[in-house]
This record gives sequence, C-alpha cells and structure tokens, in this order.
Amino acid sequence: YTPNNAFMVLVGDFETDKIIETVKKYYGNIPKGPEVNDIWAVQEPQTVRKSFTLHHGDITQAQIRLAFVVPPYSHQDAAALKVAGQILCERSRDARLHKRMVEKDQIVTSVSGGFGMTKDPTILQISATLKPDSSVDKVEKIIWEEIKKLQTEPVSDHEFQKTKNRYKYNQLTNYIKNADIGSRISRYEAYFNWDFQKEFDERVLSVTKDEIMNVMKKYFTEEKVTIAYAYPKEGAEKSKNLGNESETPSMDSDNLNYSDENYFYFMPPNEAIEITANFQKEQYDDIIQPKAIAPMIKTTKLKNGIILHTIENHLVPTITIVGAIETGFIPENLEGELPGIANYLSDVMNRGTESLTYDQLSERMAFVPFSYSVSGSYKGFFFQGNSLIDDVDEMMKTGYDMVINPPLRNEDIEKIRPRHIIAAKTRFKRTGIKAFYEMFNTIFEGHPLTKYNSTEESIKKISRDDLINLHRKYFQPDKTVFLMIGDMSHDNMKELAEKYFGDWKGNGSSFDIPLTPPVKELDKKIIKVFPEKDYTECTINIGFAPTNNVQSDEAEALAVMNYILASSALTSRMGIELRDKQGLIYGIKSELWSTSDKIGYWKFNTKTAPENTEKVLKGIFSEIKKLFDLGVTDEELNAAKQRQLGLLPFRVETPDDVAQIVFDSIREKEPFDYFDKKAERIRSVTKDDVIRVAKKYLTLDRYVISVDGPIEADSLEKLSKEL
Repeated sequence: YTPNNAFMVLVGDFETDKIIETVKKYYGNIPKGPEVNDIWAVQEPQTVRKSFTLHHGDITQAQIRLAFVVPPYSHQDAAALKVAGQILCERSRDARLHKRMVEKDQIVTSVSGGFGMTKDPTILQISATLKPDSSVDKVEKIIWEEIKKLQTEPVSDHEFQKTKNRYKYNQLTNYIKNADIGSRISRYEAYFNWDFQKEFDERVLSVTKDEIMNVMKKYFTEEKVTIAYAYPKEGAEKSKNLGNESETPSMDSDNLNYSDENYFYFMPPNEAIEITANFQKEQYDDIIQPKAIAPMIKTTKLKNGIILHTIENHLVPTITIVGAIETGFIPENLEGELPGIANYLSDVMNRGTESLTYDQLSERMAFVPFSYSVSGSYKGFFFQGNSLIDDVDEMMKTGYDMVINPPLRNEDIEKIRPRHIIAAKTRFKRTGIKAFYEMFNTIFEGHPLTKYNSTEESIKKISRDDLINLHRKYFQPDKTVFLMIGDMSHDNMKELAEKYFGDWKGNGSSFDIPLTPPVKELDKKIIKVFPEKDYTECTINIGFAPTNNVQSDEAEALAVMNYILASSALTSRMGIELRDKQGLIYGIKSELWSTSDKIGYWKFNTKTAPENTEKVLKGIFSEIKKLFDLGVTDEELNAAKQRQLGLLPFRVETPDDVAQIVFDSIREKEPFDYFDKKAERIRSVTKDDVIRVAKKYLTLDRYVISVDGPIEADSLEKLSKEL
C-alpha cells in the first residue's frame, strides 16, 4: 500500500487544474514506498474433467455449477467469449439456457452464468438450481447440448444483432453515476490500461459468428471443465413452523430487512480518529450543497385523474416511468385468504400481452432493447419501464398492455405455479433465514407484517378468476400515481402519458384503503440460538422493541447517532472497540427498519467466531449503555454531521437517484422539498437529540436476539441477565 503502487481516478464536476492541485496538497507528501513487482504465476492447462460433490444444510434444492477456464479481457478471444456468454447463459429471460430449461423444459428454477474482468485467466461459470423432481444428469446433458449448438451452428442474424444491441444499451445505461464510472476506469487501469475500455467495447461489437463458434470449441470441452454438484444435506432438519410458515415475512421490495452479506473496509483506528477529530463545526458552510429536487418536479393530472409527476433530466437519452398503486394491506393476500397472490398476479402480468406471448415479449424487449415490469407486494402494486428516447413509444405501449389489459393466460398461470410452490416450501429451510425471521415474527407477533407470505397450500388454490378479480379491484386510475423522468420536456412527458394511459377508465368501482393496525408492545427479553454445525461462524441478529411512532423528523438525529455508535466499521464506537481493539468482528450492520405506516424497529446484524459470540453481544450492549450514560462529545457530533452533509450531493447524482427520492417521498407522503431541507435538519441536530432517539429505539430492557451457528442451543441462556 504505497503511493508508487497506486493510482487515483477523479470523476465529477470540477476544474481539472484546481483538483490536481488539491490532490497534490493532500497526497503529494506521502513518502514513497519500496518498489512492488508484479505478482504472477503460471497456471497449468486443465487436461481432465474435475468434479466434486457437496452436501450442506443450507442447500434447499439441488444445484449444478460448471466452470471453464477462460482468458482475461486483454486476450484476443475474450470479446467473443463475452458475446457467447450473453447468448448462452446471462441472467436474462432471453438467454438460451433460460429459455430451454426454465421455460420450455421447466426443469430448473433458475440458470445464469458469465465471467468478469480480471487481470489473469479466470473462469466462466454456469449455475443452475433444479426443481425437486428434476435430474442433475438431465440438466447437465441439456447444458452440453446448448454448448454444442453454439459450437456447430452459427448464431442467427437476429440473435446476433439482438445481443450487440443489448450490450450497447447496457454500456450506456449502467455507467451513469460518477462512482460507477470511476470504478470502471479504475478496474481497466489496474488490469490493463484505462483506455482499453474503448478498445474492448469495439472488439465486442466487431465479434463475428465464426469467432463465437471458435471460442466455444476452444474453451468449452468436457476435458476442460470443473463441475460442482450440490445437494441438500441428508437428514437435514426440515423447516419447522415458526408459529406457522404463512406467518413469516418474505424478502419482497418492502421488506428488505434481512442481510446475508456485508462488506466492510479497514482503516487503522488511530488514523480514523485523527480524521474525524479534524472536522470543525465552521466547516459546514464549505460543504457542497445538493441540487434542490422540489423545483425540478412538475405535477399535473391526466384526464382520467392519474396524478403525474415529471422531471426533466438530460444526462442520458433515456426515459423512465414508474407507477404506484396504493392499496394498503391487501386482505386477499393475508393469512386466511390467499397469501402470495399479489406477487403471483404480478408475475403472470409480466408474461405477455394480448398480442405478445411470453417468448415474443422477451424477444422484443431484448432486441430493441427496453424494459417493463410489474411487481406486487403485501400493500401495493408497482410498475416500471425504461428505454432510450427513440424507443419510448414501444415501451409505453407495451407497458399499457401489460398493466391495464393483461391476458392472464391459463398456460402462464400454470407455468409459474411450480416455481411459487417451490419458493414457498423452501423459503425458511436455511438456518440463517429461520433465525432472522424468528426474531422478526416475535417482534411483530400477530401483525399483518407476519401474515402475507405464500404457502404451498395458498399457491395451489389460486385460480385465474382469483387473479382477474384482484386485478379488476386494485388496478384503478384514481389510486395510481405516475413519475416520469428523462431526456424529454415536461409537456412531452405529459403528452406521452396522456396518449397511452389517459383513456384508462378502470372498472368504475373503487376500494377503501384499510388502516394499518398498530403493532403490539414487546415487553420481554428473548435470546434464542439456532445450532448449525455446517456453519463456521455465528450470525447475531438483535431486534429492539417495535414502535408505532416512527417520525420523519427523527431521521437526521438517527443517522448522526448511528454514525457515532455503529454504522461505520471504521470510525464508530462499536467498529473501533469490537473490530479494531478486540478483533471480534469485521463489521456490523445497524439500522432502523420502518414502513410507510410509521411502524419500525432498530436492528443490528454481525458475524463472529463461535467462541466470541457472548463477548460480541456484551460489547454491543456495553457501547449502547456508554452512549446513554456518557452521551456524545462535540467532536463526535460535528464529525457525524459533517459526514451526513457531505453525502447529500451523492444522493441526487443521476436521474435514477432523483427518481428514487421522489418516489420515496410519494410513498412516505412527504412533501417534495423534504430532501431539500435535509441539510438544515442535519445542522440542527443536538447532542440531546442523539440521546433522545437512541433511548427511544435502543430498548435495553426489551429485545429479541437470535443467533445461528456452530454453538449449542443453551449456550446463551444466562446472558440476558448480564446484558
């Protein structure tokens, strides 16, 4: 880690000469380190097939993974391999393996693959998850059949052009944020040269059909493959009723409160403290202010009553439309009715229009390309489309047909039913998932938040009439809000929305949005262990007592409190104490989870070695008690506020960023200038505010702790008396 072995990439709104002087000021005097030579090794060519088999308790469905050694991007074959991978196995409903095994033969629930950018040779992987009644041998046989086709049969002109269209579209739309652009340049510079990016794109777009066949023959052979076969562990404990499986929340778009993977970065503690100590209160005025959002938004109504919000943004030649239908908790989707039906309906709606079958729709979206999809949750329906400006009419027409007049064909309903049944049956077989949602269910005991998950029984009962009735009831223009953002004037966006959605009349009826019931008070302390000998470390989940009174004006004080206490693995009290000083954890996730109904709870999530579990729990509670007893220092308060203020401009960097903030404001029923006044609210946070919100949400006398890992079920029984 030395300056002479490093490079810096700067992307953003600055004057080059001035920013270079700033870089020299802060980085120019770092002492040069020893010379660092390239590290390399010779990889012996693979000459025989390799395979291994794995049985694990967290594997709920049989899986197969094939790995082929392929060269890095700099190699002359890499571009053709990239195109071949897209055609064969990219994560797309238009890829050959998906169409063959998920749609046509219906023997797997998912299949995808590809390879990434590396400096040295890497592997192109193909992974498939099987249906319970499928054969691994059959799945492997089909994969080889599709590989053989690409080796012996030229790709059609249409599929060839479609793949290149999609590549160009992705390069245009995937790299808009400065951080993404900088990361991409950095990777190319680290592995090759920064300007090789342009050359590689040109290579991809000039790939020929013969080159695809040649690389498939060269790299995809049965003598040069490594195959992993993964199966559920024999005798593994089946998912127990956590009360009732239908009472356990799923991880849908409104309930992303389970985290399985966290990434943390290291900084020496003394250096971290020195950096934060240098922040001064008077520096607040020097921080770049984010662009105001409210002035960007124009609001109008279509002739049928749909509320339309539009935002002009000319960063890229694209247009995005987002629609939301507010329903409140959907009673048809709750336990006792047909839990899972909202998500089931949206999946069927995504399978075509009156004029386009699923295959035809997939083909068209991939060729143009554009996207449009519908999603359903326990309390609303959402839809979103995106396209280049040149293709906006096709995107909007297709979206209208999908949302307003879905055919809901019996063949589509039955085709996706097995997948939903499998999801319902296997949802909580992983020990880590069971442990987390045991905590969640206990905290929200009896609330609708725990009653909307699909079951095998409910999915089997769903009929076409059920779906038609659900669609007819809730898809109404008077309950719909649109947001459009892109490279188009406000007037043109309104004209476009009016053209395609202005004549939507609904069925003439309406529905009342039910009030969300309050969550019950948690009045106890619970610690529960889920033993899992296949794990090498323990996952700790802590959920504090829920509240029915999450206030939007607390957000800034909570962010400041969290930064001081736990959210940064580098500078927070818990990060420094538990990670840097004691070496017990690598990082910790700490956050408020809340709904638009003002219901929420505070939760922590971290991982540690089995022998350190008790120490980590005591350490977390000790740091909370210190916060209550000793408060926060002026330096901590100023550093945390400085951090929050400095992040604001990054939240409105791209059209998608702005759209997300506006959509959140619509969903939370906040005024559009809520974000614009955020800096003012951050500056006004006091030390008393920090302690007040901490004591509200971190209820040391009421909590649920769930731990999963290789420890005994009774190993933490006495801990609640010590916390």
